[in-house]
Amino acid sequence: MDIKRLPKLLKQRRQLSGLTQAEVANKLHVSRQAISNWETGRHLPDLILVNQLANIYDSSVDELINDDSKAKLSKSSVSYIYPLLMLSILATSRLTLASSSKSLLIMDGLILLSVILLCLTKIKNLKVQLSLQLITLIIFLGCTFKTSLLNSFGFQTASFLTSIILLCQLVSTYHYQKRE
Repeated sequence: MDIKRLPKLLKQRRQLSGLTQAEVANKLHVSRQAISNWETGRHLPDLILVNQLANIYDSSVDELINDDSKAKLSKSSVSYIYPLLMLSILATSRLTLASSSKSLLIMDGLILLSVILLCLTKIKNLKVQLSLQLITLIIFLGCTFKTSLLNSFGFQTASFLTSIILLCQLVSTYHYQKRE
């Protein structure tokens, strides 16, 4: 651990997270001046606060202290996995199974919904994120069990698999919300 680099890393991580010193101070229940002192090197945060800073900045303690950005996937990069997996399943189903204009239109709508969900993974408000994921899950489950919409077993299977992925994303997002 290079103590001289820690203040620079703290400031860099805060700026990369798009947070102000006041916002970080509110989350940690410390003064804004304490954050400023840490970032200028006048004082250093204690170990418990370094752990909380790592959670706020979406990184591990090791990444924060050693600037080891390759050490571990952050939770924000993992959050892209679910929508990308959904997109791949839906796009493959559309290309291999869709034959009528109705089925093409429904699959295009589901793919568009997945793209929107992918774009919204950067929302900081986790309650909004959970709400959007729950609404999307309900839509996909509706498509799975409403046989008049997708009267093909392949489509229903793809929609069901996508629903399971959405459920995993919902649980993962809820888990991270509870940790903070």
